[in-house]
Amino acid sequence: MATVVPSFSPNGEYFAYASPDGTLKLWDTETGTLKQEFTPSSHLSATCSCLKWGSIRSRKKPKKKRKSLPGAVEKTGTEVLDLLALGTSSGTILLYSVVHGDLHTQLEGGHSDTVTDMCWHPEKNILYSCSKDQHIVEWDLIEGKIKKKWQGDKRDIHSICLCPGQRCLLTAGHNIKLWDLETYELLKTYTGHATDVTSLVCASSPTSQPVSEDEDPIDSVENMYFLSASTDDRIINAWQIRKKPRNRHKNESAVMTFRLPTEPVTMDIAAVTSRDQPLLLGAIVNNGQFVIYEQVLNGVMKKPVKHKTMFQIATQKTKSSSSKAIPILSVQFTNDKQNNILIAHGNFVKPTIEKIPFNTKDEDVCTCLIREDPSLSQVSSEESVNKVKQPGISEDMTTLAPGNLLPREPTQMEAGKRKKRKKSDPKELTIEDRIQALGLAQSGDKPSGSDPPTASTLVHLLIQGLQSKDKKILNTVLQNRNDVIVRNTVKRLPLPAIIPLVNELTRRLHGHATSGHTVLKWLKTVLVSHTSYLMSFPDVVETFSSMYQMMDARVSMFSNISKLQGKLDLMLSQVTSQGGSGEEESGTPTSHQPLLLYQEESSDEEDAMLEDIVVSHSESEDNWEELSDDDRNAMDVENDQGKESEDDSDNEDIVENGNSSSESDME
Repeated sequence: MATVVPSFSPNGEYFAYASPDGTLKLWDTETGTLKQEFTPSSHLSATCSCLKWGSIRSRKKPKKKRKSLPGAVEKTGTEVLDLLALGTSSGTILLYSVVHGDLHTQLEGGHSDTVTDMCWHPEKNILYSCSKDQHIVEWDLIEGKIKKKWQGDKRDIHSICLCPGQRCLLTAGHNIKLWDLETYELLKTYTGHATDVTSLVCASSPTSQPVSEDEDPIDSVENMYFLSASTDDRIINAWQIRKKPRNRHKNESAVMTFRLPTEPVTMDIAAVTSRDQPLLLGAIVNNGQFVIYEQVLNGVMKKPVKHKTMFQIATQKTKSSSSKAIPILSVQFTNDKQNNILIAHGNFVKPTIEKIPFNTKDEDVCTCLIREDPSLSQVSSEESVNKVKQPGISEDMTTLAPGNLLPREPTQMEAGKRKKRKKSDPKELTIEDRIQALGLAQSGDKPSGSDPPTASTLVHLLIQGLQSKDKKILNTVLQNRNDVIVRNTVKRLPLPAIIPLVNELTRRLHGHATSGHTVLKWLKTVLVSHTSYLMSFPDVVETFSSMYQMMDARVSMFSNISKLQGKLDLMLSQVTSQGGSGEEESGTPTSHQPLLLYQEESSDEEDAMLEDIVVSHSESEDNWEELSDDDRNAMDVENDQGKESEDDSDNEDIVENGNSSSESDME
């Protein structure tokens, strides 16, 4: 069940919150005391799912000035009654009167599922509501009956907002739709969020010229801006309603984007009185901070808008403990000239409400307020509540309540008892001594104190972490990457713990991308091991819808990035081949030896080389004349063969030098 977002009254006098047990609490913003507390009779079967402030106008009963005077004139007037609408999980709507401190009206028969959001008509006694049953209901508050009911979407509707001029209505589910309140027809559809839209706010000033009833209803919201926020999305989109193009059913995109540090919880805007006045937008994010934006809404802006200032509340740092953040519960602009905001922070047992000024002149400024730790503050039991409404309780029934949730210091009697328990009998043997006495423990079997115990499953530790929601235990289990431990743990997990494990894995999957690999391993094992149970689970679509939408949003650019990677690899391979890698197309490395190498040597070596080059005369040539004719012919033949072999070797050297020179020219 989603947490009910607390809210300030329009005049900032009260701060309202509906607890998970169905109890409505109202605090006075000036004194910070609990003024009213209301517990409906159906608070256990139908808890509160949303709340919205509003008012209705009813005629006063005629009064006579004086009974004694004859012909006294009766005066009639209009009574404005401040009400607080409470939507429940059963589909009924409760109207609580702050003045009388009791239930005013109960609206039934409109919705068959949880009421997700409501909005009041500023001039008429009409209330609009939306629900998870995909329908929108228009209520007549005077008669307490349904005036009109129609289907607004094929999926759950999470938010609803009435446009200026009161002739058009905005609804948000998976998409944002604009409806005509006269014909109840769809005028426009706006798409731009990857997940379900949970919050809508109109951010335009009223039109300067009134629109007649004969004109088109979309003329009353021409050039109007509205803001939208969605789950698991770190942006707030600004949209502009335009009549052109004439095709009303054409999807349009956002004209401006506000960048958030984390996911938004709720948002609020200051009243805009003129078109030139900048918009003041405030949003509470998931980590408990409050960011403020200041921007003039004037057409399309491609660059995301950064926040002007940021508020954060923390405790004082001491020697024994470090500073920790205090969550901000609700914020509202006071719409005064001093630029103040109402901030409620701490916890819902005793929230702290302050009025703090802010400045948007300097950009990206973070203001940290040091306050006391709300967990250490004592809740006074003597605090008197002015008006407390509770259902009738039988005398035979015993009511179990948590009472004061703050830690209680031990008394002296308890401390004495604890000290006595610590004393043990010296004759009593320890477990280790008993095991050694039985002979079961050996000297070599004693485990070392530094080595942790090993196990093939962590199912008991995981169940303990899911029940207590201890982050340290869950990190110890879910950060384990051993395939055997993951498989054995998931297989032995009981069925009631599967859905809490899936919700925890979904929450971790929305976190940092570095932990996604380990989370996906656990998630894949859960889907493989418990597919039959998940298929029989009735809310399996709602459980996995946010995970599927987040995965779809993250892999939307995967195909484009893959194409870009392929193109970059191709370009790098071409650059490497053109730059010369030292290899030919055949794959064999090219020779880097020089074609000609010249070394300058000494003169003695040159003389020796010249002596080798000069042909020495043999003894047969010296005795040429003494040889016979046959011997002379044989020597001539040998000399001719030697010359031919030398000529052939010279020709081969010339050919090789020519080929090498041609190859160098080609390169």
